[in-house]
Amino acid sequence: MLRAILATAVLLAVQQPSLTGEWSANLMTPRGTAEYTMYLNQEGPRLTGYFQSQYGEIPLKGSVNGSDIKLSWELVDGGKTLAVTMTGTVKGDAINGEAEIATVGKGPFTAERSSSAAAR
Repeated sequence: MLRAILATAVLLAVQQPSLTGEWSANLMTPRGTAEYTMYLNQEGPRLTGYFQSQYGEIPLKGSVNGSDIKLSWELVDGGKTLAVTMTGTVKGDAINGEAEIATVGKGPFTAERSSSAAAR
């Protein structure tokens, strides 16, 4: 029984690719589209990293459980700090889901692994 559980755990670990790397991310908000370069570092189920845009870097943190991903960060808009939570599904080199920006609203987001990172 223990061998079967360990074999399944090893198989799942082999099948789930690391999310570490560079991603091109787009977030649709009620105020328009936001484009970022997202850098992720995965250590087990834990994700850390940052978004980079023309306005600088925004640290992020999150988790991954199978193909489910959750990321959160804060952004400053008009002097107010807004909490942002993204939940989605990873499929190969793509992430699709929804972002909730504090009281501003919800919108879809997508991310694709950057081709330069995929070639490494």
